[in-house]
Amino acid sequence: MLVTERIIVSAGIVWVIIAIIVQWLQARGSGRRDFSVKAGDALKGVLYNFTWAMLPSHKETIRLHPWKFTIGLVMHIGIFLALAKVIVLLFLPQVDAISPVVFGSMLGLAAICGLYLFVRRAVTRDLKLMSSPEDYISVLMTIGFLIVAMLHESGVMTSGVFLICAAILFFYIPGGKLKHAWFFFIARTDYGARLGYRGVYPANRGAGK
Repeated sequence: MLVTERIIVSAGIVWVIIAIIVQWLQARGSGRRDFSVKAGDALKGVLYNFTWAMLPSHKETIRLHPWKFTIGLVMHIGIFLALAKVIVLLFLPQVDAISPVVFGSMLGLAAICGLYLFVRRAVTRDLKLMSSPEDYISVLMTIGFLIVAMLHESGVMTSGVFLICAAILFFYIPGGKLKHAWFFFIARTDYGARLGYRGVYPANRGAGK
């Protein structure tokens, strides 16, 4: 069942992993040595960077723009749900829907949030000046992925078509700005480890308040 589509999606996932690893190694400069004197724990730095350092009290952009942050958060939750559907279909191709009401509603809301962010980028003067065509393409592909996931969850789209759409997205990711979905975790782990090694992280939890 869905053998061809699952092979194509699997190939897309493998392509993403290989391409991102290559780009990561290039970004690191083939693994430059850190000559700083060890003053802390790299692991604690990474844990801090994925927990306390992400709280609104430590991020000025969240404190000053809570509404925009919430919209972006909802969109990203929808993306993770859509990706979860792809993983489920890879291992359980007989599952047509996970939870049509809950998943369908969340995916639809996430798509609306994505559309709002797209329109905001297109009409806001400052955002237009700093945006490239790739910015718009990435957002549109994300919105499209959310919509097809919602249509599949609602029973309107077949599993085969949904998987092919997901594969197209995966093959596109390394060449566009959507690679940030992977580099976010890579970069945050890297500089969290570096700052932890140097004793900068974990920082004083009250410093951002």
